Formats: sequence, structure tokens, C-alpha cells
Amino acid sequence: MTVLTNLKYYYLNLGTQGRGEPARLLLHDANVSFEDNRLEFPEWMAFKRDGEYHGLSGPLMRFLAHELGYDAATKKEAHFIDQIADLSSDWLQDCIRLFFQPDQRDFHNKVFKPNHLGRMESMYGYYADGPYALGKQITYADFMVYSVLRQNNLVKDLIEENPNLFKYVQAFEDRKNLKEYIASFPKDEQPIVIPLE
Repeated sequence: MTVLTNLKYYYLNLGTQGRGEPARLLLHDANVSFEDNRLEFPEWMAFKRDGEYHGLSGPLMRFLAHELGYDAATKKEAHFIDQIADLSSDWLQDCIRLFFQPDQRDFHNKVFKPNHLGRMESMYGYYADGPYALGKQITYADFMVYSVLRQNNLVKDLIEENPNLFKYVQAFEDRKNLKEYIASFPKDEQPIVIPLE
């Protein structure tokens, strides 16, 4: 495991939402000090990178996982975790699409939402010793799933129909290095996607 120093993180200023938030959550959990630079869209388009660059949310999360010890121990587990990460990315993309096609909201709520929740609930039950996707070991995919659940206002509504995800969210929010950061999230933050409920 590598120690990351002088880390500067640049992403669009989307509050605590968007594809950039899982990396922030992971860095907080790993207790890594970093400069958090949230850029407005015109700044983002004009942004010039100096030094080493690791971009795109999925590859960045895998890089951080490898460097900070949040990756899987075996190839089989890595494949399982990559599936969960890709599914969470697909889910977020469906929600972004809904933002641009609000007339599809009913279809989204009746088809996409139950499908995504059902898949995640099943996958989070695969390793029965939970609460994380790989059981007791947290991985980069867990940060991506939490972020997409939170962005869709589903974190508080998981108890009855999704016990595996409920157990996971409780454990995730109870992590020592995340409690204060999660508590700092604005309570009235406007979603960048249309809420599913």
C-alpha cells in the first residue's frame, strides 16, 4: 500500500453529488489529506493539469483502491467488485438520463429503480457475513454504491425490502473517518438528478 501525499483533487462543483463524490468518501475513509478543488463548469473546461494525472471516475476509484488497500484480495473478488462498480455507474447514468428526459420518470420508477435496487440487494447478500459487498472488507465499489443510493434519496428507505443494503448503509455511515464528513453534507442540497420518489 502506497502513501499518497500532496494530493490535489479536481472535480466539478456539484456539491456532494456526481461521479466525483465516491473518491472523496474513499479518501476521507482512508484518512488521506487532500486539496479538494471544486470547479465551476467554465473553469473545468479550461482546466490545465500539471504533474501526474489520474482521471475518469471508475479508473480513478480502482487506482485509489489499489494504492490505499481498498481493492479485492483475489481475481474472483476483484471481478465481483468491478461488476458492482459498473452497475452503480450504470444506475447513475440512468438517473442522469432521467434528468434530461423527465417524461420517462414513471417508466424509470417502475422498471429501472426496482431493477437496480434488486440487483444491488442480491449482490450485497452474496457474502452473507456482510455488511459490505465483500462481507467484512470494504472496497472501492462500496463508496460508489453509497454515493448513488444517497444521490437518489434512497439511503433512509431501505430497511424493509432491502435488508442487505440497509445493513450496508448503516455500517458505511458508522465508519469512524466518514461520520463527520457525512454529517457535514447539506440537508437541503438540491439533487442534480430528479429524485426517484
